[in-house]
Amino acid sequence: MGELNGQIRIGLTIWPWRYESFDEIIRISSLAEKFGLGSLWFSDHLMCTVPGQGSLEPFSSLSAVASRTKRISLGTKVICASFRHPGLVAKIGVTLDVISHGRLILGIGAGWYKREFDAYGIPYDGRVSRMHEVVKIVKKLWTDTPVDYEGKFFKLKGAICSPKPLQKPHPPIWIAAEKPRMLKIAAEIGDGWLTVNPKVNDFRQKLSFIQNHAAKIGRDKDKIEATCYMYASLAKTSEEAWRTAEVEILPERRRALNPDLSLEELGEICLIGDSDEWISRIENYVKAGAHHIIVKIVPLDKERLKLYAEKVIPYFKDQLV
Repeated sequence: MGELNGQIRIGLTIWPWRYESFDEIIRISSLAEKFGLGSLWFSDHLMCTVPGQGSLEPFSSLSAVASRTKRISLGTKVICASFRHPGLVAKIGVTLDVISHGRLILGIGAGWYKREFDAYGIPYDGRVSRMHEVVKIVKKLWTDTPVDYEGKFFKLKGAICSPKPLQKPHPPIWIAAEKPRMLKIAAEIGDGWLTVNPKVNDFRQKLSFIQNHAAKIGRDKDKIEATCYMYASLAKTSEEAWRTAEVEILPERRRALNPDLSLEELGEICLIGDSDEWISRIENYVKAGAHHIIVKIVPLDKERLKLYAEKVIPYFKDQLV
């Protein structure tokens, strides 16, 4: 994509599986588009981080959603590079880009949930290097014919991916990154960078790191879309939103991040509150350089989605892509 020029996009993620049927996901996705959201996202887990819950495979889910929507961008937030051969990632990505008429954003990361890797016998060591190879191979398969590649993890000889994606030169590839090595990879080969639950200052510092590294290697830093993804609790009153966050979000974030995480600390990395509080928090991230805001509303239902669309998004209407 080109330079963003102060414009932003606002999106929504749908997971884990907590719906009675997929029809409910289709309804939410259609509402998201109707309400003017810019993007819709599905995560990628073989095992959900929440006990007793699950999640659907993202490419399959997004293909179904693509057939029932027309405008909204469709993204993976994010696929784990170790779960699929890069040739398969390229082929599935092309398929989704064609089905959606060019709306795919491929978010990809190295993976972090070690229990998931261990349960399925997938090597945890070397996952960053593996992801780096996967991204390079997918780009080659999307743009070149034939493809030869000799790496530590993958070897391709005369590989052909046909047809090519509708988006040219290829669908945007966003790198999920938190630590310096991954941030450098995002700066070097990512069309976008995605970070999860950052504090505002952390977001600003990591984005500066990416932009400085991009400048050093001759990349245009303004063409790397900086994306902030946050768990979120929205309600008509601040008190209700915080009560929901304490019950619905805090236990899961304690399991994933820190067993001693407090509710106050949760508020520094999540969007919690009424619409005015959300607007204030989003503004802070936009001022820190965010081009794209993705929220995981917990729990996600029509009432909260409508509140998001009618009370929060219109505030940023002059900046929306």
